[in-house]
Parts: sequence; C-alpha cells; structure tokens
Amino acid sequence: MLSEKQIETIIIALEKDAIGYSGEGSDIQNNRALLLDRYNRQPYGDEIEGQSQVITSDVFDVVEGMLPGLMRLFTQNRNIAKFTANREESEEEAKQKTMFANWVFGVQHNPVNLLLSYCKDALLQYTGTLKTYWDDSEEFLDGEDYERLTQTQLSKLMSDENYEINDIEEIAVGVGTQLPNGEVVEAETVVYNVQGMRTNSTGRIKIEPTPPNEVLISKRAKDFDKPPFYGQITAKTRSELLQMGFDREKVMNLGRDESDGDPVEERRNYNLNGPVNQNSTTDRSQDMFKLGEYYAYIDVDEDGIAEYYQIFFVSGEGKLLEMEKIDCHPLATATPIPMPHRAIGECPASLIADHQYWTSTLVRQANNNIYAGNFTRLLYNNNVDSDELMTPVAGGAVNVDTNGPVTGSTEPIPTVSQIEGILRAIEYADSVRERRTGVTSYNQGLDTEALNKTATGFVGIRDMAQMRTELIARVLSEGLRKVFNRIIELASKYQRRPIQIMVSGQPFIIDPTQWKYKTDCVIDIGVGGGERQERIQNLNYIYEQQKLLKEFGSPLVDEAKMYATLDKITQQIGLHGAETYFNDPEQPDELIRAENEQLKLMVQQMQAQLNNPLAEAEQVKAEANMQMKQMDAQVKVLQEQVKAQGKTAELEQKERFHDDQMAIELTKIEADSQKNVPGSLI
Repeated sequence: MLSEKQIETIIIALEKDAIGYSGEGSDIQNNRALLLDRYNRQPYGDEIEGQSQVITSDVFDVVEGMLPGLMRLFTQNRNIAKFTANREESEEEAKQKTMFANWVFGVQHNPVNLLLSYCKDALLQYTGTLKTYWDDSEEFLDGEDYERLTQTQLSKLMSDENYEINDIEEIAVGVGTQLPNGEVVEAETVVYNVQGMRTNSTGRIKIEPTPPNEVLISKRAKDFDKPPFYGQITAKTRSELLQMGFDREKVMNLGRDESDGDPVEERRNYNLNGPVNQNSTTDRSQDMFKLGEYYAYIDVDEDGIAEYYQIFFVSGEGKLLEMEKIDCHPLATATPIPMPHRAIGECPASLIADHQYWTSTLVRQANNNIYAGNFTRLLYNNNVDSDELMTPVAGGAVNVDTNGPVTGSTEPIPTVSQIEGILRAIEYADSVRERRTGVTSYNQGLDTEALNKTATGFVGIRDMAQMRTELIARVLSEGLRKVFNRIIELASKYQRRPIQIMVSGQPFIIDPTQWKYKTDCVIDIGVGGGERQERIQNLNYIYEQQKLLKEFGSPLVDEAKMYATLDKITQQIGLHGAETYFNDPEQPDELIRAENEQLKLMVQQMQAQLNNPLAEAEQVKAEANMQMKQMDAQVKVLQEQVKAQGKTAELEQKERFHDDQMAIELTKIEADSQKNVPGSLI
C-alpha cells in the first residue's frame, strides 16, 4: 500500500507533466496568454514613438463573429437537449429526463452565461469546459410550492423534516382531471396546493464554466472521456477549504502560498491593476492556495492495476487533502478544431493571431505613409528659424534671416505614396483570414457591395461559412451531451425525493428514483443546419405534401405526423410549440372539443339554409335545435367517459358511434324537411 508521502510525490510528477500546468515552458498556457493579449488589442512591444501604433482587431472579430451563430444553433429549439428512448417501455422516462435536464440547465442556472462561456473559451482558448457536480457543501433555503397534491403526497410532504409548510389550499376536482404526476382522477376528490420553504440539506446539481487555464490533462490523453490524468486547479482561501469539509488540522498547517500568479489569469484581468487571487491582509483565513481537484489512475494498493481516484491536492504545498475511488469525472471539455489522436486541438483565435500582427503592420505603414505626405520633411539652411519651422501653425510664417530672395532656404523631401499597394496587401490579408476561419464580411452583413455580388456566389460564401460554424458546433455539442448525461446520472444517484417543476406553464412531478433505464436513451443537442427561413420553407413543403397524401387517403401520413410538422414549424418561427395553436391528435379532450365546435357550426349552417317564413320550416328549425342539443349532450357524456376510462380503443369506438349517430340525425332532418342536408345518409 502506498504511503501518503508516496502518493503526494506521484501527484506532483503527474501535475508538472500535464498540459496546461503553469510552470516554466508550458507552451499551451503561454499561447493562451498571448491570445488574450491579441483579443484585448494589447501592444506588441515594438511600437515606435511618433509613428502609427494601430493594432487591428482580427482575433476579436473572428471570435465575436462566430459566437452569434453558435449560440443560435444551440438555443434555437425549445429544449437544448432531447432524450430519445431506444425502446418503447422507456419512452415516458425519456420525456421526463428531457423535461428535468432542460429545467436544471435552463431554469436553475443561467443558460446564456453557461453556453457563452463554454463557446467563447473554446474559440479563444483552445478548450471550453463545463463542470457538472452534486453540491452538498451547504444548505440551500428555497421557496418551493406544490400544486394539486393528493392526500398521500401531502402526508408525505408534511412528514418531511426539511420542508416548512406556510399555507395549504384545498381544491375540489372532478372526474378525469389529470394531476401533475400523470394520474387521472377517477372520482370527485380533494387535492391540495401547498406553499412553503425547503431547507435543502441534501444538495443540488450545479453546473459551472471552468476557465481553460485551470484545466490540466495528461500529454498521453487522446480525448477528454477518461484520460490518465485530468483535473482542475483553482485558487481557494483557507476559509473556503475549511467550508469544503477538509481536515482542519491539515488546512491550518498549510503555509502561505507565495508562488507566482497565473499568466493567463493576469492577461484576462489586465485592466484590474494587479492580481486578483492574492491576500493583501494579515487575515490567515484569506490566505490563497491552489487547490487541485484531480482525477487520475493510481495503483494505491500496489497490485499492479491502477484504479481511478478523485484527489484533492494543494499544489505548491504538495499536500494531499483527500482522495477516494470514483467511476467518472465531472468535467465536460471540447476543443473546436480537433486534432486526431490528441486531446487538445486548435482554435480559431490561434489560426488568426499571426494574421493580426500582419494586418497591424500594414495599417501602421499605410498611416505612416499618409503622415509623411501630410507633414512633408524639409531640408533647410542656417538662414531659417528652426524653431518656427518645427512648430507648424496653419497660416503661420517662418522667419528667414536674409535680405535677399528666400528661394533655396528650404526644400521638401518628396514622399512616394505607397497607399495603393498597401491597400491591395491588406485586401489579400483579409482573404487569407476568411479562408482560415470562414468568418467573412458577407456573413456578418458588413459588406456594402454584397448586393452587387452574384446570387450564386453570395450563397456559396454564406453556405461555406455556415458549414464551418456548424462543424464547430457539432464538435462542441459533444461536450454539452456529456453535461446533460451527467445531470441525469447525478439526479438518479442523489435525488432522494420527487420534485415538481414547471414546463410551459404546466406543473410536473418528476421522481428520478423511479428511473430504471439509466442509459437507454439517446441525447440529441439542439444543433441544426442552414438558415431558419430555409428550414421553415422546407417544413411548409413537407406539410403541403402531407395534406395531399391525406386527401388521397394514403396510409403514409396521419394527423399525428402532420401535428409534428406543425410543431417543428412553430419552433422554427421562434414560438414554444404547436400546442398553443393547434389541437394535439394524441390528446382526446382537444379533439372532442374541436368536433363539438364543428358540429355546432354545421347545425348553424343547416339552420340558415332551412330558414324560411313557412310554419313548417319553423318546425323543422325547432327540431334541428333539439337535435343539436341532444348531440351536444352526447358529446359531453362521451368526453366524461373518455376522461374516466382513458382507453384509446374505446375512444375510437365511441367516436365512430358519435359519427354514426350524427349521420342518422341529419338524415332524419333531411327526410322531414325534404331538403338536402350535408352529411346525411341519403
């Protein structure tokens, strides 16, 4: 068995050999610091006083030019992630996982901040990382309300020591009412709305963006799934270490960390006038330490086979605080431009950093040439007052110490204009940038001559840029897929009670402890291709084809498929979904209401056709009104039966009976009135 000292020695060696370690000769960290300088347009150090010191913004333009497209691709759908079941019996579970995971990501956290940090880090700093973990380090006091709880659920809630009830409201519900847990009421009963506060002592799922300079990974790593050594090194105070639950004696015996700061962090905070992770007081509780949270294979029991451990280690001090065996790590990392057979690839900022120096130099030379033309250098003799000559004043005079002609006292040094050649060089440099990154003035809407380009050429430029962005988005989506998979894993493992969430304004009670098929789902991240308008047009075309097939009675399409198309169209338009605007064919209540309205409209039209001044017609009209009321009553009875039984087969049978009865009644009306009535059997 390895001793603690031996383990500390191993961790120190793994740490110093890792990519991203802030030690001497760490190229990846040096490159990250330089990319931040280029993004922030910091001076190169070769500027000459009195000459142009312009710094172009190529790195900034490329990163910020790609971000909107990436953010739209991830957020254009109602759900960022969708769980799809691999078998029929887990379909309901997949729906619950979709609702719960998106609720955790989009409601309990700030999704814009998470996605923006993740994508921007990847574009600018080689990697983007999101850390997903179960936080039980402290208690959280949250307002937590429940709607339409049954008596059993209320009793269970009242016995929960961590929940304090403030108010209970009794509500009577009728037969067929669906409760948040999916249960359908079979008899009139009382349910309860509860308002209260929960002391969440069991913790919750937390997702945090991790700065790229804090991530360390083994050089042997070929991906980010489970590398030999992987982890995060973060600045923590002595107080924070104690709050995390580490051994008090070990923490208090740590000496003050006097190591140098992180160069990447310094560049990131370049305008804050000094390091941010430094204790400038004499308060020992605020002493800063570099806490490493590492995940590594180590043969602790010396049986020749390394096991996977989570290790908390104070870097610099070389002190082990805690370690335990685990199955997986909480970090989801992606690199935007992967390189085969290695973990960290390239990023758009690194592809364009040297280009920014190139264009900066060209623009400086163009400015210097213009300056030279505007302020021509002069040759002069001793007759000229040099002070007046060197102080240009508009309309001012220069004294010449001679009584004779002043001709020849000064002579301009001619400046040859190089502007045309420099501008051609800058134009070529911009074309190189566009080929490298795919970010052009066309797809940013900046080119005033875009309308003069051929339509085919413009579309080709736009499509190529979109494909480049979509490729990066698909690579980054793999990291998000790990985040959502991790959310479900943590909920299944640590969530000990049902939780009520709000989705599209509707309450749902989800119990992760009942999820049996832990991995029997495919996770799709909301990444799509092409312009939204094009997708809407394509969906409209599909819907028109579905309508034609439906009219011809083809079995290739049904109302459920058409509803799904309408749902996609409403999402692409930017609305939540089709349920607000169209009746869902899989919801019997909605169809019954629609048929009822159609029936009323049909009878009203029939009444208008039969309206005449004859008494017999009035009698026919009265009979039609009576038949309408009878059919309305039948529809209501049918609706109640559907709610009570909830059986699809019986619903279809009752609907057929409803149609037959309606046809019979219309036939009677036609026979009595001797007028053609649409829908009758005659």
